[in-house]
Amino acid sequence: MPGVTEVRDDKPLPVFALRGPRGEFTNSHFLGHWSFMFFGYTQCPDVCPTGLTLMKEVRAMLGTAPPATAFQVVFVSVDPRRDTAQLLREYMAAFDPSFIGVSGDDAALSPLTKNLGVYYQRNDSTDLQRYTVDHSAGIYLVNPRGQLAAVFSPPQEAAKLTANYRRIVQQHPNQ
Repeated sequence: MPGVTEVRDDKPLPVFALRGPRGEFTNSHFLGHWSFMFFGYTQCPDVCPTGLTLMKEVRAMLGTAPPATAFQVVFVSVDPRRDTAQLLREYMAAFDPSFIGVSGDDAALSPLTKNLGVYYQRNDSTDLQRYTVDHSAGIYLVNPRGQLAAVFSPPQEAAKLTANYRRIVQQHPNQ
């Protein structure tokens, strides 16, 4: 299906440790439930607020669906200098207080970004406070075993993402 690439890989995501307002965030936080994850930064003018709004819409579309379709949203900031734990808490709360914001330095981000093929480049060579960050816009679906299940490529639409998510979850009921 256009816009979604399903992944059949029995390997879990690589070992990583990031930090956020709720403390350390590791592979174990993916276990037991479906998770949508994407990469960006809080001062992003378009891609990130659009992605978080999309995830809020998907949650609303699922409504009172069975608990098996419940999911968590993990926003991974690739701008740890500016995206403090407090700022991540406030930013996530503006969309949905249940959304999880985490970050880490390049060494901490590397296991995930390299494994998933996530691109990011901070444009901070002339100004360390006001700069943009170029980054991938894919949304990654992680299954309850901590394995990559699908990648949703842009442009993403809430109705299509919701339908694909339901279909993927139904195909893997024991996860």
